[in-house]
Amino acid sequence: MSDLLQRFTGRKEYFGSLIYDRRRGEYIPFDWDATYIFEETKKHSLNEIFSNLNGKISPQSFQTFVQLSQSIGLINEEGRFVGEILPGQPIPHILSAPLRVHLSVTGSCPLKCRHCSLPPKDSAHHELSLDEMRHIMRQLAAMGTCEVVLGGGEPFYRDDLDAVVLAARECSLDVSLSTSGLFVTRNMARKIAEIGLKSIKFSFDGASEKSYDYLRGKGTYRRAMRGIKILREVFGETPVKMHTVAMKSNLGELTPLLKASQKLGFNTWSVDFVRPVGSVPPASPLLLSDTEVLEAYGTLLRLQENSSTKIEFYQFPSRSGKKTIYRGFGCVGGNLYAHIDPYGNMLPCSYLRGFIPSSNVRQQPIKEIWVEGEGFRTIRNLPGNELCLKCEFFRTCRGGCRARAAAQGNITATDPVCFKLHLPAAALAESARL
Repeated sequence: MSDLLQRFTGRKEYFGSLIYDRRRGEYIPFDWDATYIFEETKKHSLNEIFSNLNGKISPQSFQTFVQLSQSIGLINEEGRFVGEILPGQPIPHILSAPLRVHLSVTGSCPLKCRHCSLPPKDSAHHELSLDEMRHIMRQLAAMGTCEVVLGGGEPFYRDDLDAVVLAARECSLDVSLSTSGLFVTRNMARKIAEIGLKSIKFSFDGASEKSYDYLRGKGTYRRAMRGIKILREVFGETPVKMHTVAMKSNLGELTPLLKASQKLGFNTWSVDFVRPVGSVPPASPLLLSDTEVLEAYGTLLRLQENSSTKIEFYQFPSRSGKKTIYRGFGCVGGNLYAHIDPYGNMLPCSYLRGFIPSSNVRQQPIKEIWVEGEGFRTIRNLPGNELCLKCEFFRTCRGGCRARAAAQGNITATDPVCFKLHLPAAALAESARL
């Protein structure tokens, strides 16, 4: 199905535009001059467009831009932009829509994992129906969101999961799936594979049968192995990454977990750290100290230096990288991404549940919640703190994870695992280099 969709879809933003490349599965930001050029190629030649710019861009810069755009397929040999820019006006200071929405398709899961981040099942409210899911997908597509990640609970516990995936794909959304793999059936996997996924994230938190079963229950390790085998066989070339939540019980298994990811054929290993939410109370023995998190991060950096497997780290402040495409203080939650739970509650991030207000997609349009929802306005208007705002890493870090700070009592505070709070200057400089 993806081969039938237009490769490039864009939307106007306060800085210019974002163009989504379906082949590469990523957004590319452009300034207003570039956006103007793309739009004008529909009506004028490149020579006419350059003349109309009245010297705003030098001939060399204009030619370089055109050549780069042609090299990635944005402009064809006839000098025409080959994508589309959706109608709509940019919104001052914020993105007009989330880049990606994480949608929990069900809260159901028979497992009782020790580290589960989900709240108790909401028996007072019905889960979103298939028709409601379709309505959500249509709204996201109309806004210009191009990616949705389906999770749970356990998404394979929903018997119409293939219909949910199809609803998203029919709206031209790229779909990724997050699963424990324990409830994968070959029949459902085949149905979904025929529709198409961008990627699959497979949760795997124990390198041995003993450590895995300790977290998820007796016999779950072998079921996970079976699920991985089915996904590998059915989905073929679809990227499948392994995801690990690091905690006390598996902190000593980082190296074996990397080896497990390689043995099982994953080309990417993503690592996050357990938070005091869901089944994990603030005094849980699974929680790591701030120092342990930083030490684990150092271990992962060293492992990456000697491994062909890509290791992804989530929400670490003070890492070098590209400047973010949003302004203000705070992490990607509510600025780039959003979360919708199985009952329609929409938040900047699932980990912020209980710390800031939510809005419900059954009561308000998603666009309205994204722009004006109380929780989203709260997260975007955080004043920050002096240490972060004056930090040389602020343009890339933006203060780090707000959920970690909120869990320690102050949502505007410095991320508790900030390198500058724990490491000497020499070590900080080395971490930035890496």
